[in-house]
Amino acid sequence: MADSAMVSAGVVRQPADQREALRSAVIAGPAGFGVLDERVTGRLWPVLAEPELIERAQAEAGHVDGRRRVLTGAVTAMIVLGLCLFRRESVDVVTARVTAPIPRVRVEGTPSGPAVSKARARVPAAVWQRLFAAAAADMPPAGTESYAFGLLATAIDGTVFDLADTAAMRERFTTPAGGRFPQARMVALVTCGNRWIQAARIGSSGVSEQVLADSLISELRPGTINLADRGFFSMDRWVRASTTGAHLVWRVKNGARSLPARLDKTLPDASARVMLHESDQMLARRRKTCGDKSLPRLQPVLTRLVEFTVTSRDRSGRPIKTSRYRVLTTLLDHHRYPADQIAALYAERWQIELTYARLKVTLREPGTRLRGQAPELAYQELWALLTVYNALVRLAVTTATDLNIDPDAISFTAVLALTRNLLAADRGPCVNCGHHDPHPATALVAAIASQPLTRHHRQRSGPRTPAQRETERTRNVTYEITINPPELPTTTKTAKV
Repeated sequence: MADSAMVSAGVVRQPADQREALRSAVIAGPAGFGVLDERVTGRLWPVLAEPELIERAQAEAGHVDGRRRVLTGAVTAMIVLGLCLFRRESVDVVTARVTAPIPRVRVEGTPSGPAVSKARARVPAAVWQRLFAAAAADMPPAGTESYAFGLLATAIDGTVFDLADTAAMRERFTTPAGGRFPQARMVALVTCGNRWIQAARIGSSGVSEQVLADSLISELRPGTINLADRGFFSMDRWVRASTTGAHLVWRVKNGARSLPARLDKTLPDASARVMLHESDQMLARRRKTCGDKSLPRLQPVLTRLVEFTVTSRDRSGRPIKTSRYRVLTTLLDHHRYPADQIAALYAERWQIELTYARLKVTLREPGTRLRGQAPELAYQELWALLTVYNALVRLAVTTATDLNIDPDAISFTAVLALTRNLLAADRGPCVNCGHHDPHPATALVAAIASQPLTRHHRQRSGPRTPAQRETERTRNVTYEITINPPELPTTTKTAKV
């Protein structure tokens, strides 16, 4: 009988070469597909994470598959990435999409949801953590919009994620007062120009942002300038961050006792050089944190203070809101780094807030929590979520580079929708002829480029509420920065620059 003939039972005979491939798959067992290639990933799924990175992450985390199975550690890693991309779809649907190209699945059928849960329990979260770190290290080229004073602008800040309300989660993660669910806290380091997440630290919401930031400071690099909000400043943290070689523009609180500093010299641009001193409160906190009551007080440090107000005005020039800011910076030369430009640069810190909005609202979608019912599964998803987010950013930056435009002009929502559509349609080679659609990733970038550009140059005084979106037009505003000389006590000795 010909290979293509129908048998009486209604089953289509497979071509001889395909039958041989399936026979080999059965003989080899699932371990025969422990290495990720097109038979496992299809051609488009590696957009989320390169197979080589997944295999390296497993090796670095020390994970070795214990026995032959379809759901190897590598395949499980791809499924968790898929679950983060397709937030509203069931585990069974996502698993079918990821495993469809594997020949053995066509013999035995798609693994069930419970089987995926067991597979995830076998693989440590460190695999996804190392996968994220390896992928994040390969940041796409940053355009000129990512630099200030010739330095790559970065920002650091934190956010929280709601988790499943289970006994195991409540034991490992803190439920905030008045909150409904246990929460995980994340502090990330983000490139402002393209909103690429360079590094992150994750823990329980019971762990403060400052503690997580302390371990993230080591990720700062020379040739960058880091922006941080007022909750992160302490003299010890400032000293450690500045010793990394990165420059800093950190906001400090406006209170009279919030900045233990004395005026050294007022500069012509109304900024000032100041001498930082570790206050008694900061010293006591540092000694308590380190568990050493004999720690000496930190030596004074010369830095620069820029105080300014920002007044937002509507189209008619009427003031809407005035806010006061104080920022410390390691950029001491007022000729090379004018105060008004430093004040304007601090506004770029808002890019990390937009990053979190993309991550938690657009990608994760509002009103959803992480799927995992156990702490280790929650950590898996959080690291996978960051990996998927960066993969989408890479697509947006690649498209913007091809079009020679600012990455902000590329709609992240469009990138997400098109990626979901094409990945959902990706089934690898044709089962009959083995034919591939040419260059699927290139087709994805082309599809993104065909979408309308985002109006990223609009100026707003703040995000609008749902009611305002329905009743008000977008209000264009302008921002007026005024540098104010600081009012600080003077030092008794002139500090040396």
